[in-house]
Amino acid sequence: MAETAKIEMRSDDGDDSQGPLLRLYWNRAGVKRELSALKRERHELLDKLKEQEGAIIRAKEQLDGLERLLTNPLAAANAMVYFQLRHLWRVGAQQIEQFSRELRTQRERRELAKLHEAALAKRRRRLSAINEKLQSIMAKEHNVIQERDALQKRLENMNGFLRVFRGPGIRRRLSGLGKGREALVSRIEELEELQNKINGEPLPESSGLSTDSRRLINLAVIALAQELVLHFSEHNLASFAQTSTQRPVGDMKFGDRRDCDRLVERIRARISDLRDQKKTADGVKVRTDFLLTQVRYTTETDSVPQAESLDVIAPQVPAAGEGIQNKRVSDAPLRLNVLSEDYWDLLSVLL
Repeated sequence: MAETAKIEMRSDDGDDSQGPLLRLYWNRAGVKRELSALKRERHELLDKLKEQEGAIIRAKEQLDGLERLLTNPLAAANAMVYFQLRHLWRVGAQQIEQFSRELRTQRERRELAKLHEAALAKRRRRLSAINEKLQSIMAKEHNVIQERDALQKRLENMNGFLRVFRGPGIRRRLSGLGKGREALVSRIEELEELQNKINGEPLPESSGLSTDSRRLINLAVIALAQELVLHFSEHNLASFAQTSTQRPVGDMKFGDRRDCDRLVERIRARISDLRDQKKTADGVKVRTDFLLTQVRYTTETDSVPQAESLDVIAPQVPAAGEGIQNKRVSDAPLRLNVLSEDYWDLLSVLL
């Protein structure tokens, strides 16, 4: 027995001595993991710092180049046109983005309202069916109560002789009516609880816009993009604006000082003309209806039309019941694809 106790004590001492070692081992492993994570984070931060330093250097080089450019009056005039064109592009891109966002919000609200309306109609049908059952059972309960009251009154009015012979049968009937009413009351409570449960069910959430809604929004946005191209097509402003987003300021030449001043005035005038929101909205509506009959889709689930079906911008499109809507003096179609050429950053807002 003594030897056994010594062995057990020795074993216990061994476990006690290994406990701190195990804790130290796991602590060391945890520290190594944290150190490794910190190293990764440090490398990521250093990479971001290098990217920022590179961006700062490029921005400084651009600023230095612009300063040198502006020392030349003719180059400065061309630079003025260049930045006015970039502003024109941003105006178009902002209109496209805002229009897409507004349309999406409208369609989401409309689809959610339809979803809720359908859910509420289904709820009303379910509640109506339950209410019919409830009214039927309540009518049965009413009949049971009336029969019970009549039997009780009959039993109370019996004389002793009749009560001896007919009383037991009436009491059995009263007992059966009592049990039957309990079952009916229980069923009524179940149906009322089900009604409360149905009334408390949350309305369904939208799972996203339907394909038809996304197609309609995209076509309306494309129609606006085409309208903007037509609006700025005079003096090639739309084309110049696109080029200004692709080339540096020093590579763009627009003529002498007089040409540049004239171009700046035209840009500002055409931007100012966009304030006629009703005219733009009417044009987009007519053009969207026209595009609905012209575009094609690769599959039934695609929401963005095939680019090939948008190769030409018709300056005039037929308005329903109003003949032709004039857009430009010339009737010649404009061979420009706003989708494939990503005019006004169109691709970034399509659904």
